[in-house]
Amino acid sequence: MSSNIPVRGLAATRAPWRAALRRHLALLLLVKFAALALLWVLFFSHRAPVDARAVAARVAPQASMHD
Repeated sequence: MSSNIPVRGLAATRAPWRAALRRHLALLLLVKFAALALLWVLFFSHRAPVDARAVAARVAPQASMHD
């Protein structure tokens, strides 16, 4: 029982939802990537000022404070 429909065409007629699912998933991944890029820009694009003395006081406190 052979038909004149090519194999690729036969698969497309049996599962027309696959193309729609592929488009939907591609769009969803694109939206997720855009959201992650936006979050990265919002959180990591700015630089906070750093006070060297305050950092040194926190990292290496004076030994006299512990005695």
